[in-house]
Amino acid sequence: MNAAKAFIVTGAGGGVGSAAVRQLVERGASVLAVDWRPEGLERLTADLGAPPQVETAVADVGSSEDVEGFVARAVERWGGLDGIFNIAGIGTTEYKPLADVSTDTYDEVMRVNARSVWLCMKYTLPHRVARGGGTIVNTGSHLAWHAAPTFAAYCASKHAVVGMTTAVALEYGPHNVRANILCPSAMSTAMGQEAAEGIAPDDPQVGWQIMIDQSANGRVGQPEETASVGIWLLLDAPEHVSGIIVPVDGAQSAK
Repeated sequence: MNAAKAFIVTGAGGGVGSAAVRQLVERGASVLAVDWRPEGLERLTADLGAPPQVETAVADVGSSEDVEGFVARAVERWGGLDGIFNIAGIGTTEYKPLADVSTDTYDEVMRVNARSVWLCMKYTLPHRVARGGGTIVNTGSHLAWHAAPTFAAYCASKHAVVGMTTAVALEYGPHNVRANILCPSAMSTAMGQEAAEGIAPDDPQVGWQIMIDQSANGRVGQPEETASVGIWLLLDAPEHVSGIIVPVDGAQSAK
């Protein structure tokens, strides 16, 4: 069904990103998998058996030049783009009250988490319009519409993702472009481990338990289930589903 469709997935070397690429390939889509870590992309292609419909790009998603370059490459390769799943992101390295967080940390979190989404939409939207429509799935967080102490920079970056995505849904809806925000809570990923260590440096298991206790089902999320919701938004959601936040958080957002 999606054999003629082409997508970009950023953060493709991580847990959610690699699961998303795998699910798109299973649906017959072509994918440009983007990550700044070549080893993550090498592992992904090896796990997939190096399928011909998957290409990789080592790039900095916070760089205008890099993003413009890999978008142009995808368009040249497949003649257009049908969608993008922006997953690339980082946590924070300073779990401190706002006044104690360095400006450099804030700038880097905003660059990777917010600027990257802006750039990826900026350079792909004209190709979606030319294609007659398409889809955007941007990754927010439970903290994209809530907050937590010592996460001010991260919260700011993810709130920004919600704002720009909903604006794009309004601006490009007349061009048959849908844009939505996937908002997972803590997951069993490398970033989840970093958060656990930041919350409880002396005993990360305590940090994990704090995150587990936030969900009604008593566990953190799995990358594959988060990716599957994103793929639903990318491929299967009705055309009228646009400009919304979709939580994947074990009822954490119901509190």
